[in-house]
Amino acid sequence: MADNTIDQMLAKMSEEFGGEPEIMKLLSRLKPEGVFEHAKNKAFAMGSNSIPPKFQLLMAIAVSAAIGSEGCTLTYAKVAANKGFTNEEIMDSIMLARFISATAVVNTAGETMRHLLGRNTERIEH
Repeated sequence: MADNTIDQMLAKMSEEFGGEPEIMKLLSRLKPEGVFEHAKNKAFAMGSNSIPPKFQLLMAIAVSAAIGSEGCTLTYAKVAANKGFTNEEIMDSIMLARFISATAVVNTAGETMRHLLGRNTERIEH
């Protein structure tokens, strides 16, 4: 990786993404070392042999969607499509993210629900 130039890294990303990595291109102009750090972090995160690459990519789509990163969700979905993933597989990972996000909202309100039940249980219908 150290032998790669910024242009080589951007070209590799373009090939993988199926299009120009605009954010990385902007980063390369403002802070080139950020592109190298991004590539290094990706290699570390995606380098595990314990999770198959297909699952890693579906997880990346789901997490990107769950945290609200439209650009990352689209990028990972394009990568998945370029690798032959079906629309159904991609959408199932997004729907899983939707479910987890909704569950997190209810879970976040746990203390509030405990407070409401402790404060005024006669208003709760069973």
